[in-house]
Amino acid sequence: MVMRVILVVVAVGVGVAWTVLAHEWRAKDCRLGQGYALVLTKVGGPDDHEGCRQGLERPEFTDVYVG
Repeated sequence: MVMRVILVVVAVGVGVAWTVLAHEWRAKDCRLGQGYALVLTKVGGPDDHEGCRQGLERPEFTDVYVG
């Protein structure tokens, strides 16, 4: 029973951290869905020079972000 509670607390903590980091990407002009994916591919939030810029159809990742 205690192990199950610990697992739930850890899962909720990971979900909250993932959401916070995704919103950091959102603040750098990325769509929220892109933010969640970028958290996984870039292993965390954006650096100062990373973000998104408007592409032809949707925002695209760039590592020369100026915002």
